[in-house]
Amino acid sequence: MDILSDILRTINLKSAVYARLNFSAPWGMDVDSGVFAQFHMVVSGSCLLNLKDSKGHVRLSEGDIVVFPRGDSHALLDSPGAKLVSGKEVLEAVYNKRPFFQGGSCDASLVCGHFEFDRSVNHPLVGALPSVVHIPDAERSRVSWLESTTNVIMQETDSGIPGSDVVVNRLAEVLFIQIIRAYMRRNNFSNGFLAALKDRDINKALGLIHSAPCDPWTVEKLGREVGMSRSAFSSRFKELVGLAPMEYTTNWRMQKAYEMLKDTDLSLGAIARQIGYVSEPAFNRAFKRQFNKNPGALRRSF
Repeated sequence: MDILSDILRTINLKSAVYARLNFSAPWGMDVDSGVFAQFHMVVSGSCLLNLKDSKGHVRLSEGDIVVFPRGDSHALLDSPGAKLVSGKEVLEAVYNKRPFFQGGSCDASLVCGHFEFDRSVNHPLVGALPSVVHIPDAERSRVSWLESTTNVIMQETDSGIPGSDVVVNRLAEVLFIQIIRAYMRRNNFSNGFLAALKDRDINKALGLIHSAPCDPWTVEKLGREVGMSRSAFSSRFKELVGLAPMEYTTNWRMQKAYEMLKDTDLSLGAIARQIGYVSEPAFNRAFKRQFNKNPGALRRSF
């Protein structure tokens, strides 16, 4: 079972690439915090990244990618002390054909956009992501699929070729997944959901839960399936995932129910059975505990 793919489908990952921005010095762009995971790719030139909770700057060079999974505020600028213009103003000016920071030769060219996912689906993966991920060009170039994806995005953005917007936005979703993979590959996690994905036994247990949410799982049964005692499995699962095994199982069932309520016409009874509930009232109570709204009311809100 591909757990990461299952989660990303359920949280409804989408992306949007705004534009390719060409700046002449001096320039500076201030990006407010928000619900979207912002990203920037340096197509040419270089710039400084100012993280709001840090006194220093990080230099981004051609080919670098930086992602803010939690939507933290930050600034991009050509040099320390540069005057900053709101990112919203910069994009509005570009769309209205009156871009900022023009005049001289192009000092830096950036592709900017965002990733979004359904925040009401509160999965531990989202909380496990760091505030910022920086993929330097040297690392990007070593991974062929990451380099290929970013190169096509850079080439297609603002190319004017029919269909380029769809190509770029779909590839940006692939880029997000590849960046998570790269982040996981380079780090050794001691806890958190990314550590759980890299742990052989807990990964197997998660795969069982995700592949068959309707099965009558218990802590004992999951522990037996992965070859661990009940107590050892329960302790290890909670240490890595942050939730007890049955708490995670219930949450995942409710998230799959949320997805089916939104995307299908299945009856509430049918949805309850697909996630392992024989009793529809029991399903309704569990769902309301998770989302503070009963399934019927949530479906009507969609």
